[in-house]
Amino acid sequence: MPFSVRAALEQFTLPHPSGEGALTVSVAPPAGPMPDSGVPVLYVVDGDLLFGMAAEIARAVSSVAAFPAHYVVGIGYDAAYADFLKLRTADLTPPIGVEALEKLGGLAAAIGGDRNGGADAFLAFLTDTLRPEIAARYPKAAEGPQILFGHSLGGLFAAHALLTRPDSFAVFIASSPSLWWNGFAILGELPAFGERLAALPRQPRVFVDVGAKEQELPTSVPDGIAVTLEEAQAQIRAARMVDAAREFADSLRDAGLAELSHIAFAGDDHVSAAPAAILHGMRFALGHGR
Repeated sequence: MPFSVRAALEQFTLPHPSGEGALTVSVAPPAGPMPDSGVPVLYVVDGDLLFGMAAEIARAVSSVAAFPAHYVVGIGYDAAYADFLKLRTADLTPPIGVEALEKLGGLAAAIGGDRNGGADAFLAFLTDTLRPEIAARYPKAAEGPQILFGHSLGGLFAAHALLTRPDSFAVFIASSPSLWWNGFAILGELPAFGERLAALPRQPRVFVDVGAKEQELPTSVPDGIAVTLEEAQAQIRAARMVDAAREFADSLRDAGLAELSHIAFAGDDHVSAAPAAILHGMRFALGHGR
């Protein structure tokens, strides 16, 4: 087993689906022995932030916990942080209405909310462009389970992908999903989701998580983000992260989803929930702790 992910890391670029710029794709091959085919692939959006974490967790548990070997694929931008925030908003979100955008106040400017609505195009990129590229480069992954992980706006993206194209991945991990986007408009997809789900020969498996402390009001805001404390507290109240994640999971069950795990991580907030979600989400995805 490689001592670290860096020893085996592979990277390449692909054109962005918008036709502007490129996306950086990072791949961590399985750390342990692989079967000849059918190796699972974990796709991690927000790769600039989360790929390294996911890859190191995969390396560690492949040895310690005997998790099945799997590829970790991160999709990122290789951009400065301020630009990254805006690029991810453009790619990971469904469209947002003008009124809902205005209600975000300073947060909208911080995350580049005026550039939004690229979720469908980004999902098509993952399934129609990136997935065949991964299969060509790593043939053992061609027939393996395809797993999508997203956190925060990435969790919103995973939820959107699940509701609109439930056949696009075998497992969806929606971590701390920003369901509040556009006034919780994503929940309007639930009736059609039930119909799509019923038509599938095989249902996806779904993991929804949140940090149990995500509805606690902040006492300060991070440096470099042009949001007042009052705006931040108002957004926390409106987002209802913990309650919304639970209600979303309940709605998925009501729609007929059979294999679903919902967890509120005790003691974790929005940031610290991410590594917990990777570990426990992959345990669920790979068949440990169903």
